[in-house]
Amino acid sequence: MKIKASLLITTLVASASCFAADTYQVSTSVYSKGTLVASPTMVVEADKMASITMDNGFSYNLTVKPNQDETAGIVAAVTVGDSTINPSFTVAYGKEATMEIGAQKLTLLVSKVGS
Repeated sequence: MKIKASLLITTLVASASCFAADTYQVSTSVYSKGTLVASPTMVVEADKMASITMDNGFSYNLTVKPNQDETAGIVAAVTVGDSTINPSFTVAYGKEATMEIGAQKLTLLVSKVGS
């Protein structure tokens, strides 16, 4: 009986480690005053913040929060020079979304690439 219990526990632990978090490809374009500043593409795990920093004063933090209806909530912080925007919105997978705040414009395309 102890052997069966240990096999069951080992099997449960092994199967739990096989479940990977959902991953998303996020293609972004960031404009400041009409000029393209950066266009990074990142692969992001669900509910984990990803970030990128470039030497031109651009930095970008992003979290993808999946919903049940083929959409995802996006929480971001985008810095260009000394200006930062913190957009938070919902996007549909595979459809480009655009948000403008002041002189900055952010476009996103989110695609689910793995689970």
